[in-house]
Amino acid sequence: MTVSGSRRRPLVLRLSLTAAIAVTVAGSSVAFASPAVSAPMPVRTAAAPAFTAGLCEGTEYTPSEQMLDISGIRLDHYNDGNIVPMYGTTDRGTSAAVDAPVCGVRDVDGIAKSEWMYCTDFDLDPCAGVDENGLPVDKHNDEMGATVPSSGNPDLSADDLAVISWLLQNPAKLDGAVSGNGSEDARSARQTLVWCVSDYDNPLMADFKSLCDRNIGDDERARIVEIMNVTQTLDLVRKTPATGTLKAGETAVFTLNTNMYRKPINVQSSAGTELTVCGDNAKATLSANQLTVDGRGDAPTAVDLCLTAADGGDYSVTASVIPDSVENLHWNTAGAQCQVFASFDTVRPALMNASASVGYAAVPTTTPATTTPATTTPATTTPATPVVPIVPIVPIVPIVPIVPIVPVVPVVPGAPVPSQPVATPAAPAPSAPKPATGPRPVAIDGGAAEQNSGRNIAVAVTGLGLVGMAAAGAVALRRKRS
Repeated sequence: MTVSGSRRRPLVLRLSLTAAIAVTVAGSSVAFASPAVSAPMPVRTAAAPAFTAGLCEGTEYTPSEQMLDISGIRLDHYNDGNIVPMYGTTDRGTSAAVDAPVCGVRDVDGIAKSEWMYCTDFDLDPCAGVDENGLPVDKHNDEMGATVPSSGNPDLSADDLAVISWLLQNPAKLDGAVSGNGSEDARSARQTLVWCVSDYDNPLMADFKSLCDRNIGDDERARIVEIMNVTQTLDLVRKTPATGTLKAGETAVFTLNTNMYRKPINVQSSAGTELTVCGDNAKATLSANQLTVDGRGDAPTAVDLCLTAADGGDYSVTASVIPDSVENLHWNTAGAQCQVFASFDTVRPALMNASASVGYAAVPTTTPATTTPATTTPATTTPATPVVPIVPIVPIVPIVPIVPIVPVVPVVPGAPVPSQPVATPAAPAPSAPKPATGPRPVAIDGGAAEQNSGRNIAVAVTGLGLVGMAAAGAVALRRKRS
């Protein structure tokens, strides 16, 4: 791009920025660490008191206390809503010569947010250093004014703004190094890619044009512009089964449709399940929870995601992503002699979300009873001693031997002896008289006593009643009046 000479500084003042590119080219590949996204906070109602600012993401050295001290004129700038530059990406620069990008802090809805600011003018002063009084200075240690918000860099085209915005929101490669905010190498890669866009036609970048062409040439820039100009979509639907529930162990298939290409999309599934890319999805890769889809243009690409659950219940898959937008950047500058910085706004963007769910039928509760081996039952229910049948407890009744009841009959001379015992009443008798042994009895009052016997073995005595006591074996004679 072409930039007016009035904003350019002498070559000697550009050396520290050029060194940043040299670090990038020699740097090693590092993993991308995406910037944190914070929810909006309550608006501050009063000016903030002096404080020590937090570090920007991935800072790899310890800045001085003076760099982090927000007090005095710096606190005034902060309370006015401006960003306060603090330190560079490395510790090689002096207080006046700061390596880009630069860590700055600003108030965002009452919260102090520290964010990396990327240069978009290769040969201008960062104006991010501080003097012994904490005042912002340029490389000549000339005191500068506040670093105030800007509407953007007026020397950049709409396509340039779109590409730089995408680069600050997504990882990109620079000869193997992955750009991002998480380390010095990652930040140097990102800063160089930004300069490849903002200063490609700058004569000072001549030695690095081949580097830019390899990594972010015309075709790649056109692809990014397409992404930034399309209506971005994110949709998630259940594919198999379209309706109904599944049995435990079966696989459910969800389809994600998106045109946000080469941008990490966060995908998650319910606890107890594993999510994989399945089907014909050669353009999609899933690493941990980050799904990346390759493509270009406005048309979305369908990616199948498979989920399997071992237990019954409802399970879901969710997808979320921050859509790319030029509005996601925060621009600032300290004046015409200074850099225009671009930083990713960690608060403003809103997430795009999509979700879908599937139900799994509960496992029958009777399954354990039918599948438990029979050999386990005796171990828990059979005692070690022989089985003794359980006999109902019956009250113990003493066993009384049955004694035949034999009535005692008086022996009468000449009388036949009965062949069977005579049944006698069960009524007890008061006493048992001694059986007669003498001659045939004679009535006391002069009457005659008679005795008869019959076939029924009963004994009848005329004038006398015979009462037998079975238990006592006694016979009682009662007198009969004639």
